[in-house]
Amino acid sequence: MNIYATIGFLLVISTDGHTASTAPSDNERQLRKRKLRNTAAATAITTAAADEAAIRKLSNCYEDPLPTPKWHPQYNEGWTNGFCRKTIDCNSPGYSTELACCKQTYGGQISGFCLAQLPNPPTLSPTETGGLNVFYPDYSTDWSGASCTNTRPMPNGRPKYSTMLDCCKGAYGGQMSGKCLSMLPSPPTGSPTNSAMEVDFWYADFDTAWDAAGCSNKLPLPYSPNDRPIYPTQLKCCEAAYGGQMSGACLAQLPSPPTASLVGMGVADFWYPDYDTAWIETGCKNELPLPYLHGGRPQYASPEACCAGAYGGQVSLVCVCGMPSPPAGCPEVIQYTTTTTTTTSTVAISSSLSPTKQPTPEPSVSGVPSSMPSEVPSVSDFPTSIPSEAPSISLAPSTSIQPSASIQPSPVPSSMPSEIPSVSDFP
Repeated sequence: MNIYATIGFLLVISTDGHTASTAPSDNERQLRKRKLRNTAAATAITTAAADEAAIRKLSNCYEDPLPTPKWHPQYNEGWTNGFCRKTIDCNSPGYSTELACCKQTYGGQISGFCLAQLPNPPTLSPTETGGLNVFYPDYSTDWSGASCTNTRPMPNGRPKYSTMLDCCKGAYGGQMSGKCLSMLPSPPTGSPTNSAMEVDFWYADFDTAWDAAGCSNKLPLPYSPNDRPIYPTQLKCCEAAYGGQMSGACLAQLPSPPTASLVGMGVADFWYPDYDTAWIETGCKNELPLPYLHGGRPQYASPEACCAGAYGGQVSLVCVCGMPSPPAGCPEVIQYTTTTTTTTSTVAISSSLSPTKQPTPEPSVSGVPSSMPSEVPSVSDFPTSIPSEAPSISLAPSTSIQPSASIQPSPVPSSMPSEIPSVSDFP
């Protein structure tokens, strides 16, 4: 006999060719269903436990309960082919949507692979969705042949400018080829290297001889960025870069140049010593133009600082008393003159009313004593040949037979008797 099991029936084929069927009872059917459910539940539990263990191992998540699935970047796919997947992962940041994950993690992805995995990806390539509303320099091209662009996406680390002109000024200001300016929607009609376009600052023209040069604000800049000082106005540039220019070429290029002589016009915002006049007879100035090349003399913020630094030991006080606001009690400034007389034998130079701070290279020679006594009397071991106005004090005994005119006793006894007995500390 062959027995076949079917759904709901058990077919029994007898040896005589007749078939017999026996239907399972209700209890048997319920028992079979219960066994199947228990088996399925046990299998599901086993599978879930295995899956959870695998998830914990792969995601490095061992907290209870497991985090909810989110969209995570797939770093193991590399940058070009990177995308986001909804999973449980404790090794990467999670995002609520796939789009947010692509924007934050693969925002500069040139291939656009992540965005292409979206249910409704953009119809155009992300690099062709239109230009940005800012411009940036093209560092991937040689500087002399590069320009500014607003192509998407903008590489990281590039400066941004609101207009293409601003970008050309800031990134390619000294570009002699004029490539960037030539890419403007309305480029200059002439050669870009001779463009009449201007910047909002001024710089010194170091390519021209200093005595004939001035300041310019023309584009393109004839130097690399930060290679020259810049100034907010043309006048400031002339004062700082060409302050001592006797020709006045820089000031003559001003929109409204001075009508009078350029020499001596205006004042600087600093003070400098007057090296063109004798030290004892002068002080500090702030007149323009400067009588020296830029950097040729020390500069001070105030006349007080200049007098203290350059004329600190000046006995005549010409510098201090010549300040715009001299100190109280300052004497009138004395005008000093020097007279030279030449004879066949000697040269007599009259001294000033006050001694000089520094000694002269050679002492003056005179046949007569000075009319004014020195501030400090001279001390000598020998008597002078010509009597001074005041009695001299000598450490050697007098050789004169006349009594001394001093009312004070001499420090040592004399070798010659005087008409009046001398007073001595010795018996």
